[in-house]
Amino acid sequence: MTAPIPPQKTAYSAAAAEDAILVFVRGRATYTTCRAFGEFLEAAPASGRSRLVIDLSECASLDSTVLGLIAGAAVEFRKNGGEVFLQRATGRTRDVIENLGLPALLTLLPESETAPLPEALAAGETSLPEAAPASGGTILQAHETLMAANPENVARFKDVVAFMREDLMKDLSEERS
Repeated sequence: MTAPIPPQKTAYSAAAAEDAILVFVRGRATYTTCRAFGEFLEAAPASGRSRLVIDLSECASLDSTVLGLIAGAAVEFRKNGGEVFLQRATGRTRDVIENLGLPALLTLLPESETAPLPEALAAGETSLPEAAPASGGTILQAHETLMAANPENVARFKDVVAFMREDLMKDLSEERS
């Protein structure tokens, strides 16, 4: 009997230089690990940089919450005349990105291509805070973004969105009590 393969640790790191931000997603990127990543993506469009490049070369998988966060960042970058690139997405991860219609919001580079980046980025990579779960509001917003991105996603995520809305309303009413 062979030993089980240990789960890959999830980590997010980023570097910024000139007009670009480069983010690395490593391991399994899920709603249970993406709080700091989501906060980073929310703030990134206001950085004044016009390109966000997300490198998925060491990413084992992405769930719909993380993809919704990326889609939300792409929408905001576009509003400011910027662009989001996904690079080195392979296999199932690439299929999911395409099936959710995200290439309508961002540039999904061919597997063998990378976005041109300033050389200064190589030296400036820093880790984002340790992985922590996303809030219910963040999960809801990420799925609403995916639904807005592609009409086919409405059927995929309507139950998740309904559940999250109900759950958040319940939490609000309990807070008021």
